[in-house]
Amino acid sequence: MLDNESALTFFIKTMNPNLQAFLKRNAPYHRIPTDIDNFYEQEYKDYYSPPTFSSVSSIFRPPFRHILVYILGLLFVFTLLFVLFRGNEENSGTYNDLKSSKYEDTTVEEIQTSDGIDFQNAEKEKENSNFTTPEMKLKAQTLAVAKPDAKLALDNYLKSIDPRETYPDDVNSVKPHHIRVIGAMGDSLTIGYCASHFIERINGPNPGNSFFTGIDEEIDGHLSIYNIFRVIAEETGNKLFGGSTGVGYGNNTGLNVAVGGMKSDDILRQAKDLVSRIKANKEINIEKDWKLVSLWIGTNDVGNLVFGSENPIPVKEYKAFIEEGLLYLKKNLPRTIVSIIGMFPPQLLQEAYYILRTGNRPGTPESRKQLDELCDSYRNASYEIQNEGKFDDREFTVVVQPFGTEYTDAFRNEFGNYSSALYAYDVFHLGKLGQAIVAKHYWQNLFEPVGEKTKRAELGNITPEIFGLSSGNSLIKTLGNSKK
Repeated sequence: MLDNESALTFFIKTMNPNLQAFLKRNAPYHRIPTDIDNFYEQEYKDYYSPPTFSSVSSIFRPPFRHILVYILGLLFVFTLLFVLFRGNEENSGTYNDLKSSKYEDTTVEEIQTSDGIDFQNAEKEKENSNFTTPEMKLKAQTLAVAKPDAKLALDNYLKSIDPRETYPDDVNSVKPHHIRVIGAMGDSLTIGYCASHFIERINGPNPGNSFFTGIDEEIDGHLSIYNIFRVIAEETGNKLFGGSTGVGYGNNTGLNVAVGGMKSDDILRQAKDLVSRIKANKEINIEKDWKLVSLWIGTNDVGNLVFGSENPIPVKEYKAFIEEGLLYLKKNLPRTIVSIIGMFPPQLLQEAYYILRTGNRPGTPESRKQLDELCDSYRNASYEIQNEGKFDDREFTVVVQPFGTEYTDAFRNEFGNYSSALYAYDVFHLGKLGQAIVAKHYWQNLFEPVGEKTKRAELGNITPEIFGLSSGNSLIKTLGNSKK
């Protein structure tokens, strides 16, 4: 048995040398420190010695470092949200320009139509949920068609469909039930910018309410071209692709590749985007399925003749840009009908703000003449593309839909009075009701022969109905089948 002192000595000798040195730190002789001792001593000082740097720099050490990281994280999140939801360049600059000398010193809030809209009291109306004027009631809703009524308008055509028919291989033989894919290209008007109920005042793309691809609601909730095709697809058991939903840009836009603020020089990029999205959908047979693509561009091309900051795009370039995009589609998207909306006169959109307020067009006689001639030239360029036939073959064609091309005034309601019901709260973009009105008349134009299409649609007619089809009139009209 070892005594206590011997046992302690044995224990110390068998333990870690560093610990021995620690226990013998007061002894006259102990182990000479090695490099490892110096390393651990320095490490100890680095972690636990009082800081020698300034108090400002000390915020980067625990626990202040965690607080700093938290604050920086919040700043990053707020910055990201601001970038995502602040809107695009078109809408951050365009409507400040509306207050320029060309429009005197007026503001959107000063507009009061003959229907009784007071924009300054719109929020009060919203809070009270008391839409006391007919105009306010109208702008707080949309144009919808009951499904039974829609089916009734299509009944004769639907009954004429032969389930044993051969799927067409000629663009001049395509009917609505042959369409499997619906897409759209253009600017803010096509993507549905501000296309919410007037009272909601949602600023930003609202593709779910787009006149062409919107499917946030079915046809009995909101009228869109896609929703009419959807009724037909449901009745025939066919699939349909391309609908857009919700707000903002992203996968929710479906095959609507339009972007706010864009001009004709962006059409090639949009064409490439559209083809890419279609190819990415494995349910679509790109070689076999018939496609209907809408193209509406030119409102921003007029540049500083209205409220832009850049010079207008020359007519030759406007036409060349569109042809460039069409050529790409023809090479990469067989079995496609491209439907171009003819350029609207400036009074209906760009100048509506001023006309509704004053009853007159803005600018000088010279500037108005220049703007009118440019818009007419853009429209004629679209007709040239259609009539020249350079894109026409058995699997591809281009058709112009001119339903609003002779509407040389701001929107008037069914009683002939100026009305802001067509527009969003900025009195330039189309509101949800305006999108539905465009869809209603666009649908009719699709089935009117080239050369006989309606050019001044009764936009003020908001009767909840759609143009009816029959066994004898159900072809999507092209230059080719309009001659027969």
